[in-house]
Amino acid sequence: MKNNLCPKCGGKLSPFYIKETCPHCKVNLLYYNFEDRLRADALQAQKEVGAVNKFVNIIKSSTIASPVLIVRLVLFFTPLGAMCLPMYKDISLIRLIMGIINGSIDIGSVIMPLISMALVIVLSLAVIISSLFSSTKTGFIRNMIFSFVNTAVFIVLGLIIGSMGAGWYLTLVIYIFEFVLHIICNKRINKNID
Repeated sequence: MKNNLCPKCGGKLSPFYIKETCPHCKVNLLYYNFEDRLRADALQAQKEVGAVNKFVNIIKSSTIASPVLIVRLVLFFTPLGAMCLPMYKDISLIRLIMGIINGSIDIGSVIMPLISMALVIVLSLAVIISSLFSSTKTGFIRNMIFSFVNTAVFIVLGLIIGSMGAGWYLTLVIYIFEFVLHIICNKRINKNID
């Protein structure tokens, strides 16, 4: 009952009125226009299901619609593996974590490598999330921007820290390969849309 009015006759009802029939026109307040409300609810549910299906289709067409998209998705997680190799001198992700847990490493002495590895994880996560929407209108540009920022920050921090190890170079190669896969995937997505 909108604004405490009867839906049929518009008669005013008390906010505390709990009977099921209108005192003015005797219409059943609960079931008046019940079919219309059901139809409206069904249409609303259909719109919501359509929106969910559209969202799921965007995710699927951006991530698993072809083998190259799946390869790109898997590639996004490989920097974590590369960080298990020495990133800076002999500092790797595993050594850093174990050193912090054991208390055998002075955090002050490894703050920059720690920041660098944390940014690799955070910015790679941003690239992954961006790639979930690759098939949208601005998906390709967004992917390239996120990957560029990720790579630029990684290179700048590497140059500041110095003494890059095998893990750093492998991560850089992975980031460069991501650009190539973004271009290939964009062509594949556009081909599937046409």
